[in-house]
Amino acid sequence: MHPQLSEHKTPQCADLIQALHTCHQEKTISKFFGTCNDVKNQLTLCLRADRKDRTKRSLELARKKRADLEKLWKEFDEAE
Repeated sequence: MHPQLSEHKTPQCADLIQALHTCHQEKTISKFFGTCNDVKNQLTLCLRADRKDRTKRSLELARKKRADLEKLWKEFDEAE
């Protein structure tokens, strides 16, 4: 199960999102028997890579903010 698929949130996966929507529209019955699974699996991998990238960037930003905050605390403690 995917999160709500919107092309503006994950532009790097937009072509796969569109392909999955097209597959589901064109193959209304056979989609239940796995005809769209290849596209779905590719989309899952793309979304997973995007999530890992966002997590990595968020962690780096949090570490930078934490280091800046600790630096300010240290300067404040030394000023007292």
